[in-house]
Amino acid sequence: MQVQPDQRQTVAHPPPNAITTAARLPRLLLRRLVYVLVSVLRLLRPVAGALIVGLIALIAISYLGWQLWGPKSTTEGTVTRVTMAAAPAVQNYMEGRKAFDASVMWEAYSTSFQSKQLSTGASKETLQSQANAERAGGLKYGKLDYIGGVKTSDGGGMYFYAVDIVLPTTTVTVSMVITTDAKGKIDGVITPLRSGASN
Repeated sequence: MQVQPDQRQTVAHPPPNAITTAARLPRLLLRRLVYVLVSVLRLLRPVAGALIVGLIALIAISYLGWQLWGPKSTTEGTVTRVTMAAAPAVQNYMEGRKAFDASVMWEAYSTSFQSKQLSTGASKETLQSQANAERAGGLKYGKLDYIGGVKTSDGGGMYFYAVDIVLPTTTVTVSMVITTDAKGKIDGVITPLRSGASN
């Protein structure tokens, strides 16, 4: 019995061209990516709960941070803090109070406010008398904290201070609100202190 030779013929496949290789590459990369993801998920399975909780906490913290420090809209009703610098006349007035100098304070007043004071019997001289009485009573002006200022509808400004009043036996902090006209001159002072002329 003779053994017949294997008559099957080997068919030679042409090498893949560039187009075929390019078409197979995305599928190969996708398979590798899926494999990597599955492997990572298997490794993280024991701590999956903690990771989910941590992710939720991170999202919540990011959202709250954006609400606090992100850009704010300027729509009506939104509360904003204005950091407008105090007008020069206001700064001079505060320095005059600290130095018990009525001339400096009086010059910071607008012409209309000076006239208003004169019509009620107040003057630069009476202002100096009040300042002298404060100084004689042992009053001193300590720290002057400027809180902020806002523009008013008439083109003037409103400025807010917290003033430390040093007395012989104690120190108290009082508020002071100063308004100015469109020219930046003082047209009102609201304070519990005697030498502060009110509107």
